[in-house]
Amino acid sequence: MNTRGIIPAIPTPFDRSGNLNLPALQQMLSFLVRAGVHGIFAVGNAGEFYALSQEEKQAVLKTTVKSVGGTIPVFFGAGATTTKEAVELAKIGEAEGADALSVITPYLIKPSEDELYAYFKDICEATKLPVFFYNNPAVTGVAANVRLIKRLAHIDNFVGIKDSSGDFALTIEFIRIEKKGFAVLAGRDNLILSTLVHGGSGAISSVASACPEIALGIFNAFERGNHGEALRQQMIFAHLRQLFSLGTFPVVIKEALKIRGIDVGMPRAPVAPLSDEKRKELFDSLRAVVEF
Repeated sequence: MNTRGIIPAIPTPFDRSGNLNLPALQQMLSFLVRAGVHGIFAVGNAGEFYALSQEEKQAVLKTTVKSVGGTIPVFFGAGATTTKEAVELAKIGEAEGADALSVITPYLIKPSEDELYAYFKDICEATKLPVFFYNNPAVTGVAANVRLIKRLAHIDNFVGIKDSSGDFALTIEFIRIEKKGFAVLAGRDNLILSTLVHGGSGAISSVASACPEIALGIFNAFERGNHGEALRQQMIFAHLRQLFSLGTFPVVIKEALKIRGIDVGMPRAPVAPLSDEKRKELFDSLRAVVEF
């Protein structure tokens, strides 16, 4: 499976009643495929995995695979607090045709390194799918270290890491892990170019769901050897990432998509919509860098 490139972490669309809006999901996926993204990550943090039932997660994955499967890889978020639930999600991912699993560390609890190793080992052994470690200590309070990832790398279908730690020295150490095909994907939108420069594979990016052309601009310019243009696009993208401060994640992503003509609804409560003033700031920032 090709894991190089820009992989948007998509939001989960809801209708006005707060139910899944699968037609809006299909519309968003068509928009991203037309833009030229290299994969789709469904049911992650941006997809409000914490707010979805298992049946809803399965429905989102089924629709995503039906819409884009076979053309670009589909990553499925199989993270949970317990091994039992994560294994169940891994099996759903495999049954519904996902190409890979992204597994965030358990949250609310603080597992030791040995417990984390056992958690990921059990998930890997429960599926034939490639498994990616999702490192996001700011959200979970649980951080990966290089020793743990090296231990896991000995498992055949443990194939990479999405690093959202923001610790770029740590990211570089992950990139240096010696395993053929091991992929390190940026999870921080302001570190995509830096990750590529140091030998990483690309990015799983929530902002790319709303502004795929900018994220792809970074990657494609880098691939052409035009580092000046890649840096210019990265600076634009970093500014867009800073707009997350306008509201509680992932409301800004959803509002940005609505501005661009794809109404994926609002996040589930207690996350609130943006105020008119903040929505205008978002609109003005988007209008300056993308066409809609």
